[in-house]
Amino acid sequence: MEEIKIIETENLRKYIKKLEIDTYGVCDMHLLMEMETGLPTDLKKFLNMFPYAIVLGAQYGKLGKKASGTEVSLFLEDAALSIMNYLENKGYRQLIIHVEDEFDPINRLGFMSLKILAKTAGLGWQGRSLLIISPEYGPLHRLIAILTDMPLQINRAIKNECCNCRICIEACPQNALTFLAFNDHPSCREDVLDIKNCLGDKGCLACILACPWLKK
Repeated sequence: MEEIKIIETENLRKYIKKLEIDTYGVCDMHLLMEMETGLPTDLKKFLNMFPYAIVLGAQYGKLGKKASGTEVSLFLEDAALSIMNYLENKGYRQLIIHVEDEFDPINRLGFMSLKILAKTAGLGWQGRSLLIISPEYGPLHRLIAILTDMPLQINRAIKNECCNCRICIEACPQNALTFLAFNDHPSCREDVLDIKNCLGDKGCLACILACPWLKK
């Protein structure tokens, strides 16, 4: 089984490289049995069908500094569809977790948190802005994931390196962020982010552009 994982992982790496994805990783979904979802789900049964997640990330400026978040999301959607076809041709299950999925609009929850998947897949840590901070690129602009049963080698989570930095918090024009000390993730999103005041869905990039980790 381990030999199959090595072979499939290497072949997948070569395929993703052709798609010009900035960063990606694979997470073991069984580590997320307690994850909150936006739909009532028998998570154990579901994750037995899809034990791995391939998570893709795009850096700010990937398609040019004037490209909208929607354009970056569409770029990732195309890449994810290509990976789905790749998996299907090999006889494996595949399911996309889209950035725009919102099954619980009141609490602003998708079916699964892409940030949790990305963090578990080793793309980066969750910063003070709650964005995933890649050590190579800084705050990732957009994420997408493909769940699958293809046997793959998993990546490991990365240590949080934000320490006591408050730059993104002070840069927020809406004062939507609150400083809270945490090593991995806050126990509650609302302790850190006032989702109603955040203008991220309207194109605000203040916390991304202020981050010292942003690749200049």
